[in-house]
Amino acid sequence: MNYYENFEDHLGAVVDSVKKLLYARHKDIFQRIDFYNDNIYLEPLLYTYLQQQDNKWLDCIIYGYERSRKPLITVFPNCNGLIYLPNTGYLRTSFTGSALLLRTTGDTMTLLDGENEIPFTFEPLLYSDHGIEIVTDHHPLLMNVFTEQGNPPEDVHVAGLHQQHLTSFNKGMELIRQLNPDHFGLLLKNLKKAMLFTATHQNSFAVLSAHNMIFLHVNPWDDEIFFADHISHEGAHVTYFTLTYETKQHLFTISHNTPLGDLVGNPGHYPSVYLFFHGMFTFMEITKTLQGCIDKPGFTRLQQDDIKGRFIFHMQRFKLSLDMFAELNIFQEEGAGWYALFLAQYEAFEQQYTDLLPLYNLTGQPYDFNSKVFAEINKLTA
Repeated sequence: MNYYENFEDHLGAVVDSVKKLLYARHKDIFQRIDFYNDNIYLEPLLYTYLQQQDNKWLDCIIYGYERSRKPLITVFPNCNGLIYLPNTGYLRTSFTGSALLLRTTGDTMTLLDGENEIPFTFEPLLYSDHGIEIVTDHHPLLMNVFTEQGNPPEDVHVAGLHQQHLTSFNKGMELIRQLNPDHFGLLLKNLKKAMLFTATHQNSFAVLSAHNMIFLHVNPWDDEIFFADHISHEGAHVTYFTLTYETKQHLFTISHNTPLGDLVGNPGHYPSVYLFFHGMFTFMEITKTLQGCIDKPGFTRLQQDDIKGRFIFHMQRFKLSLDMFAELNIFQEEGAGWYALFLAQYEAFEQQYTDLLPLYNLTGQPYDFNSKVFAEINKLTA
């Protein structure tokens, strides 16, 4: 199975689906945005928009993509007074309300609160060295992605985090480029945006309701190893959403939405079989990158230990997932093909994993690997 070669076909299927859904709601949509520019239909906020029913959001999402911009639209500042216009930039205000009017005359933008002009400063979009947009503050509609997972809005912080972490993000992407170039190529095709955040209870994630975007929960001490791990992880979720967008119903002999816990005698403990299966694709791509890091020169001693700890951590979870699915007779032909691919990748690294396993203590690790916890328990120093 070479999923790299036919990736464009899967990506095209996702784009076609978005076009159909947009047209079903807005018959004039292709008069406003270019039908043939597929990059438009990879915009993550369009997926978020299509998950809800309020049409008020469309104008500000497609403003930067329109053939001819509407002279007057409604825009929505976030709680920091920042207005995010995809493919355009940010309008920073001190406005504390929920909506303003944006008047566009030629290349001139004016913000209005009724008849009153609202001053703003324009801030350009921010891109990583490899062309991934770093979203520097939240959009009100994107906040739904957090709240639907149980996070109160006041607990999610985004603003300013890019200033501390952008260099490490770039270094992490470069490690993926060097050590897992095939997956790096897929990431450049459908990973369009990343948001860095902090929250009390939320881990890093990627969701279909903001497809082509990853959300990375960062700590002050996170370095390029963290980003190589987490971009590989969440980026692989984006990749696998695309690869199985049309075929997820054909992976299993049961519904792909069946809770895995119901099948293994532990109801409520695991997500759907599809999402758990998803995890094995991410482990495959994460471990490729981390295994390459193990032999790569230039890391500090603490980083070398961190790399090995992360590799063991993900290989343990990889094996757990493989073993759970091995006991279930639920694969159709395509699902069996994917499982064989995952198993072969695990077996390629198994000896190195078993050699490293006795060297480190992974006690106390949360759901996402934490370098600080790992270093403290293993009494590691730089």
